[in-house]
Amino acid sequence: MSKPWINGNGDVVHPDAPSGAGGCGFFSVCGPLGRDIEAHSEVPHPHSPAARHLVLRQGHKKHLKRRSTPRLLRVADAGVDLNAQVKANAADLVGKPVVGKGECYDFADKVLRKASAKSAPDFGKVTMSRKDDYKWGAPIADLKDVKPGDVLQFRDHEIKIVTVKKIKKTFADGHSVKSGETDTLPLERGQHTAVVLSNNGDGTMIVAEQHVLDHDTGKLSHTVRQNTLYTQDVPAKTKKTVTEKGGITIEEETTVTISVKGAIWAYRPEEK
Repeated sequence: MSKPWINGNGDVVHPDAPSGAGGCGFFSVCGPLGRDIEAHSEVPHPHSPAARHLVLRQGHKKHLKRRSTPRLLRVADAGVDLNAQVKANAADLVGKPVVGKGECYDFADKVLRKASAKSAPDFGKVTMSRKDDYKWGAPIADLKDVKPGDVLQFRDHEIKIVTVKKIKKTFADGHSVKSGETDTLPLERGQHTAVVLSNNGDGTMIVAEQHVLDHDTGKLSHTVRQNTLYTQDVPAKTKKTVTEKGGITIEEETTVTISVKGAIWAYRPEEK
């Protein structure tokens, strides 16, 4: 170990000189006295003037860095998921009065524009003719890949739900009476547009749409509706129940068959 009052250049220094670059010692580096220059650590003694000076300088640098460096938003923070915005806009209108003139086109156009996404006029001339099929974004080849926020365009689409109910009543004396009824519910979308809220992965989707029937009144709905959309046939499903009432055994058998025909095109929203 070198002598306590010899600096790194071999010069004799004042024994009371502070560590650092000033003072009688003319030190070339910050550090405590009495240390060999080769073994010098960049970290000065915690109680030395050099250490206090270093802490103050580092604190000032951090303060300047905090002031001068802008906060960068991550993609997740910025909320740039276009599909999520379109879905949220559509879901927010469900149950509320129809928008625009009440046409299905008006609904899709509004939720896309509100999300700063391209709408049908950005892809071609819109004539509002029932003969036209609109484009709403990037085409999706397979309906299985559809996700919330995508837009569907229909042509001559029909869902037919047929419900067959059979009832058998057996009385205490052993005789029985049979009855039954068949109900057919057609859900037609000739030229139509809807926005997907969810894809259930089993051939059904939940959609938001307007210019569709209110089956309670048999007339066009005055509000935006949330409906279940079938994109493929559903095999017949039968449910049986047996109940007792006033000494009569009632057997009910209900069979539901769903058939689908027509065309659906799916589109992914694109930024404006």
